[in-house]
Amino acid sequence: MKEPLLSARFALFFFLALLNLPAVGAYVEPEVDSIAVEGTLPVSVGDLLDGTGLREGASLFSTTKSEVYKGALENLRSRGYLDARVEVEWPNWYDPEPLVVIDVDPGPQCLAGGLVFKGVDVLDTRRLARMFPLRAGEVLSPEAVQGFEDRVTRMYRERGYARVRANVTVLAGDSSLADTGTMHRTVECVVEEDERVYLGEVRVEGTETVRDKVVRREIPLCRGDSLNMTLLREAVSDIYRLRLFREVRFGYEGLSEGRDTVDLVVRVTERDYHELDVGVGYLSPAAVITSLYWRHPNLWGNNQRLRIGGTYKRYFGSGGGDVFEPELTYVEPWFISTRWEATLRFSYTYFQLPSLEERKYGGELEIEREIARDLDYSIGYSLERGRHRTITESGEEDVSDWTTSSKVFSGIVYDTREPLLDPVRGEMASFGAMMSGGPLGGRSFYKFEAEFRYVKGIAEGLVVAWRLRSGVIHPFGDTEVVPPTERYYLGGGSTVRGYGFRDIGPEDGEGNPIGGKVMNLGNAEVRIGLWGILGAAVFVDAGGLWQSIYDVTAGSTGFGTGMGLRIATPFGPLRLDYGFAPTWREGFRRGRVYVALGHAF
Repeated sequence: MKEPLLSARFALFFFLALLNLPAVGAYVEPEVDSIAVEGTLPVSVGDLLDGTGLREGASLFSTTKSEVYKGALENLRSRGYLDARVEVEWPNWYDPEPLVVIDVDPGPQCLAGGLVFKGVDVLDTRRLARMFPLRAGEVLSPEAVQGFEDRVTRMYRERGYARVRANVTVLAGDSSLADTGTMHRTVECVVEEDERVYLGEVRVEGTETVRDKVVRREIPLCRGDSLNMTLLREAVSDIYRLRLFREVRFGYEGLSEGRDTVDLVVRVTERDYHELDVGVGYLSPAAVITSLYWRHPNLWGNNQRLRIGGTYKRYFGSGGGDVFEPELTYVEPWFISTRWEATLRFSYTYFQLPSLEERKYGGELEIEREIARDLDYSIGYSLERGRHRTITESGEEDVSDWTTSSKVFSGIVYDTREPLLDPVRGEMASFGAMMSGGPLGGRSFYKFEAEFRYVKGIAEGLVVAWRLRSGVIHPFGDTEVVPPTERYYLGGGSTVRGYGFRDIGPEDGEGNPIGGKVMNLGNAEVRIGLWGILGAAVFVDAGGLWQSIYDVTAGSTGFGTGMGLRIATPFGPLRLDYGFAPTWREGFRRGRVYVALGHAF
């Protein structure tokens, strides 16, 4: 009976000793003391080890021998050393001075030589050759070879050869240039074309409240068309964009069996698509916004959409006031059985600030369609009745009677940014024009706007983004004063940070903003991923408002700069920005803090 008692006492003593280890001496992870690279190294040590996690002073547990081997070999091959060999000697964790030894034999650098095809009967080899990304003598890389293979496969599949197999390989060297350490290599593309495949029946499974035709009309192929796999992949995204389904899957009956006609089975799972959106936020420390919208995206099972709700903005202080904008919007996705989408909107606006006041109500009809991938065009007409009261810069009051006005407007948008809520690549360009009044009746003015946005990831966790935006309003005929809701306003968390909401531009005699007819805005931002969902940003903003193009001066332009934090959420990044405004006129102004959901641009 004594032995178990002694064993229990020993275990208890050992456990207590473990708990007191930090008091005796904290455990220190072994670190890489030095790195030795042997053999011929055609690149710098930094380029060789880029992305491997290996560096002097790094923990031996932060990376592995296999990761260093694969990373170093990939870095050499991406620079054309396709026959490179790498050996890694990894130290033991208990070595007093851990040394990592990397032996490199790069071999010759491979350059693009000839390009040959085998098995190509259907397509023109000259057309395929034009898709090869390299010219003779340029450095070969696995990325270039794989990219060419993907392009060849995609071209065949766009023509209905769904079972095509393309294999691109680099053959033995054609000629070696010993003096330069390079070798020309032939690239061979072998294609197994198989038979052309055609689309048969399209069946939809899983729909309950949504009609099957809502899904079918998003598929741009008809029975008997070549099975264009590229268009069908895009159709999956189009069906998801309807916001009616939480899962969409395509199945091809007969494809694996070798049939020349394949039936497409679309299996969907509907989502709970009724929505009630409630929002509360702030536009500046002295202004808040609330919104309430009810949405139904599937009226009568045909994807017709209805939205009812509105927004309310409240401005505090001596320059305070209210803006109330209720609306009802109906969307017909296939207007008169075409790919045009029609939007009918009825709205009311109550806009009341010390120097600006406007009330108007009316309706608007807009039709739009995607004329090419990522390119949308729209045109519309609106009829509204309203009146306004404004205070000019000279302090004079301008009051209009109730007036009925008509507008025609049009716009085009090209947008390739992705992902949608937190883009890391792509660009957006838009141009819009409007004419109010004139032969249509009512207040007469032209309005032109243009905007360009660019986003690019230049490294892991590092994104650069910028925006340019300009607009001009030109009244004509008997109209001299443009309605307040049509004017431009700048300043705040989404335009020029470092300023209060609408603090930039013309003011009345009491310092209240009255808006401008000419607007220029520029923003640049560097977004940095720090750790997990946490990120940071450094930004520069500049913008100005004027009453005419002749008033545009650098001295009247607002300039802001600062930095902020970003927290990734499922609804887009939550941002906390601090901006200050070192202006030409007032020097360094006190900074401001902005909190918002989503990027400023």
